[in-house]
Amino acid sequence: MARAIGTADGAAHRRGTLAGRTASWCAVVATLAFAVGAWQVGIWANHWYIAERVYYPTVDEAAKEGPYWDIARLLYSGNQAMLTGLVCLAVAGLAAALAVLARRRAR
Repeated sequence: MARAIGTADGAAHRRGTLAGRTASWCAVVATLAFAVGAWQVGIWANHWYIAERVYYPTVDEAAKEGPYWDIARLLYSGNQAMLTGLVCLAVAGLAAALAVLARRRAR
């Protein structure tokens, strides 16, 4: 097995390679989680906007009498999207922090 240049043994080189791979995968996970999180928060914003503008009683005459089930269902799915989006954004932040730490370890 060839030794890495500048190291006393190959173990340091292997540790750096593993940390580099870990950093790369963490960066990929962070990017994908951020994209999904932003998309989910966008879905929440769309549901909130539709509930406020379309089903608002001053705009929609049928909303004055009710039922409010359509609005509740729309806001419920929007809140689920918001929660999913915030969790994905938190995972993205954690994965990005792990990628930075792994990159520092790989040096």
